[in-house]
Parts: sequence; structure tokens; C-alpha cells
Amino acid sequence: MSIQNSSKTVALAIAASATIAATPLAAQENLNFAYGYPANSAIGLAVSDYGDAVAERSNGELAVTGFAMSLLSLPETSPGVRDGLADVGFVLPPYYAAEYSTNLFLHELNQLINLAEEPTGKEPLAFTGAMVEYTFNNCPECIAEFSAQNQVYTGGGVTPLYNLLCKDVKVTSVADLEGKRLRAGGAGFVRFAEHFGAQGVRLPVNEVYEALDQGILDCAMLSAPELTNYNLHEVVTDITLGVPGGAFAGVASANVNQDKWRGMTDAQREAMLYGGAVMTAATTWNFYTDDAAAIQNARDKGINIYDPEPELLAALKEFTRQDLETVSALFTDTYDVERASEIAGEFPAILEKWYGLVADVESQDQLQQLLWDEVISKVDPATYAQ
Repeated sequence: MSIQNSSKTVALAIAASATIAATPLAAQENLNFAYGYPANSAIGLAVSDYGDAVAERSNGELAVTGFAMSLLSLPETSPGVRDGLADVGFVLPPYYAAEYSTNLFLHELNQLINLAEEPTGKEPLAFTGAMVEYTFNNCPECIAEFSAQNQVYTGGGVTPLYNLLCKDVKVTSVADLEGKRLRAGGAGFVRFAEHFGAQGVRLPVNEVYEALDQGILDCAMLSAPELTNYNLHEVVTDITLGVPGGAFAGVASANVNQDKWRGMTDAQREAMLYGGAVMTAATTWNFYTDDAAAIQNARDKGINIYDPEPELLAALKEFTRQDLETVSALFTDTYDVERASEIAGEFPAILEKWYGLVADVESQDQLQQLLWDEVISKVDPATYAQ
């Protein structure tokens, strides 16, 4: 063998060794996570926690890169995950009523938290748990709707209670609501407004500032963190807590492209499910803590904070009971949700159970562990969504 050939042999051996050494890195699966919110928002921070959890749980086999407001917008996320433009996405089923009618119906039951006999402020935490449990364990239609869109559900999330954020208007009684122009983010809020003689105005949240400032709206029905997210504290002068109540629960916070899911090992899918528990807890907890901070910030800025009068609270509960019956009929007739009445009958007991489960929860980690232990750890990664 010549010196030249020997050199070639050594070079090939070195190249082969380098290739072998690089194999673990080459085998790492890189996942894109699309979400239509800022990176420093409650959702963005949750995606960061999700990525860390999936990487750790998969022993580095899976890496997640979040794309904030860039890869896909909120309305684009569901079809984008379906078509593989993103591997994981923050999907809001209410954007796609025809595709996710049963999931949307579950979201419409969020008004149940207005009926909590001894409210603690943790009702959204309980609703998160109940939504996740019912979706995984009791709603094959919900899972099938996601599957039809080439997606795999792994977690949810719930906002804080909705309040009245008003400009130069104090609303604490039933009479105060009459004739007011209220921003409504969905059909349920429109029904609330009309029930009390007010006008429900459909308006995107990013247009609320100008509408309040110009007197187009008297109040906006929104959760308190939007005061900070959209600088509404600059125009809002009065806040009524817990009216109209309810929360936004139409969240599939970490839907995975089904083709990508089916190409994973059981261990990798288990890591994604674990990530779903983290994403659900982080989303909900970030909203929960942002809510308290936003209300305190409003107080500090001199914004008037009111509790509703007992008469208004009683009327709100009565409206909620009536509206739950209305919603069941509406979704049966309009969206062909055949089990609407059955679901409405089953869900309250699960929610009641979760009121007890979250009573001692005081951190995101505790909420995540509860979701994992009670529900998501029991999902079989070998058979789920196969």
C-alpha cells in the first residue's frame, strides 16, 4: 500500500468516525410549533415550557422551536397543522365551527362556572381539567373531529373569568346593563347582552381600544389580562368583576400533525402527551396569574373596580341556566351535535369533581402534575390516534 493510499484510508476512517459520532444529533426530530401570539405572552411562555418538557421527556430525541405570529396566524393554524406546515399548533376550535362542532359545544359549557356554589377564583383551573378529561375520555366525537383535520389533540387551556371593562360607565345592577353597547367575542356573549337589553357588538379584541376611546362601545366583555395586552388600561375607567362571567375554553393548545404523530415511537408520543399536560397547565396558569396582576395594576392606576350587586349575580345565574338549554338545542339543530343534551348532562359532574381537585393547587407545576396523574398519563401512546 502506498503512502497516498494509506492517507486516503485514514481520511475515510476519520470521516466514518465523525459520521458515527454525529448520528445522535442527526436522529433528533425538530418540530415547529406555530402560535398566533407574541413570544412574551401567556401562550408564548407556555410554548417555551412545552419545548423544554418535550426535549427532557424524550431524552433529547425531540426538539421544539416556537414560531410566534410568523409561521401561521391564528386563523391559519388549524389548516396549517393539518397540511404539515407546522408540526404542532395552538388551535382555537371556535374559529372553525363546522369542523369542530362538538369541541365548540364543550367550550360553550364554560358558562357553568357562573353556577359554582362557593366560587374561589380557581374555577378556570377546574374547567381546564374537566375539558381535558372529558375530551380524552368521554368524547370520541371530539377526537374524531381533530383526526378528520389530520391532527392529534394533546391538551387544552382556559382563560380567566370575563369581566366588563368600561369607559365612563358604572355597571353593577341589571338596570345598568340596559341599552349599553357591549363588545361580544362570540354568540354566547351576544345572547347575554340581548337578554339584559344591551347590544352585543361583534368586534376583534385588537379594535376594542379605539371603540372604547371613541364611544362606539360602553364596555368590553373581556378577561382582565387584555387590559395589559392591548393597553386598554389607558381608556378603561370602570371594571365590573365576574360579569358576564364564563371563560374562553375553546383551546386545543398543542395539536400535533397526525402524520408526524404516527411516525413517532411510543416513547416519543408519550413525551408529546407529557408536553400536552405542561402546555395545558402553563397556558391556564399564566392566564390565571396574569389576571390577578392585571386587576391589581388597574387598581394602582386608579381604575374603579366593582363587584356586581346580588340582584345582578342572581340574574346572571338564571340566564346561565336558560342559556345552557338554548345552547344544547342550538348545537343539536344547527351543528348536528347529536349528543349535545347527553354531554350537557354528563359534564357538570366532572366539573364538580375538578373543583375539589384544584382546591389546593397553588402553582403551575401542581396543576400540571394533577392533569398528568388524573388524565393524560392514562392515555396509551401505542394506540391513541392510530
